[in-house]
Amino acid sequence: MTMSSALHAPNFSLKNSLESGQFFRFTEKDGAYTILRGRRFFRVRQAGEMLEYDGADLWFVKEFLALDQDYAAIEKSLRRDRKLWEALDAYPGLRILRQDPWECTAAFITSIASNIPRITGNVNDMAVRYGNLIRLGEESAHTFPRPERLDDEEGLRQLRLGFRASYLVQAARLAYSGLLEDIGHLPYDDAKDALMVIPGVAEKVADCVLLFAYGRLNAFPVDTWIRKVMIRMFFKGRKVPDRAIRAFASERWGELAGVAQQYLYHWSRRSGAFTSARRPAEEPAAPAPERSPEPARR
Repeated sequence: MTMSSALHAPNFSLKNSLESGQFFRFTEKDGAYTILRGRRFFRVRQAGEMLEYDGADLWFVKEFLALDQDYAAIEKSLRRDRKLWEALDAYPGLRILRQDPWECTAAFITSIASNIPRITGNVNDMAVRYGNLIRLGEESAHTFPRPERLDDEEGLRQLRLGFRASYLVQAARLAYSGLLEDIGHLPYDDAKDALMVIPGVAEKVADCVLLFAYGRLNAFPVDTWIRKVMIRMFFKGRKVPDRAIRAFASERWGELAGVAQQYLYHWSRRSGAFTSARRPAEEPAAPAPERSPEPARR
């Protein structure tokens, strides 16, 4: 497969970034990834530090893959924490992708009480039914539908979205009214509160959208995997509320908490560290346990 353009991309892994559970609209074949983001349908393939791509311009590829950020400096900062070394070494070059706010919001609403294969299926089903046909050479696919196209709760229920169908319709109406356009200009706490006006968007989903669509690298989504890894590594196995985990992450990693989260999330799912007898190192000074955290949503 011949690609029309190329660029130098040091300190970057296409595979680790796309396959880390933050984005759902891609397929892989023979090392080449076919990606749908917004109205773009394009291919990318990596060979060492070079990226070959086709179907998108240079600006878009660099913006979507966050190639304009100094991730060498980000990784250097995170490496001050020895607890992150194993995750950083396991998945070098993992970056926080920059997604379309509406697509990201809708995708993570479908993530409530779900898993990655099902989320991927739900998102693609919505695209096929409500999106527009788009072509890349001899291949065709469907763009994710804009908000006004998803005002169809019965149709969404036919796609096996269950209770999420109502959430998606209400989210689509709010997005169509312009709610998501204002989020990017708000301080983090205000932006999070604004997103949580959307039915179905609790703190975990709001933080996912802020991290993956608005580039708020301090956002720290807490789901089943992150709750497990954080409790085991930093709270001596004691159950603590999600707010305590978020506060701990903010204090420990500051403006890079979301990047640390994504490394820990991907590592905890793929490494087997939490399904085998091997236990990661623990850290003292855990707060006293409080009420059990909210049910898993991702």
